[in-house]
Amino acid sequence: LLPIYWLINMSFKTNAEIVSSLTLYPHAPTLANYRTIFSDPSWYSGYINSITYVVMNMVISVAVALPAA
Repeated sequence: LLPIYWLINMSFKTNAEIVSSLTLYPHAPTLANYRTIFSDPSWYSGYINSITYVVMNMVISVAVALPAA
């Protein structure tokens, strides 16, 4: 559970707070990182790649498992 907490904790910190000190919780929580990933077009290719991978994996898994059913 620690890696999940760490990931969520870091997502609410500013970049300066992440690199400056080690804290267990953000001192000034911010949603700026979430605004960036949902509004910056440079992130869209990553979304498309992830969706493509998941769909291909699902199709292959179903195609392999279906005859066994």
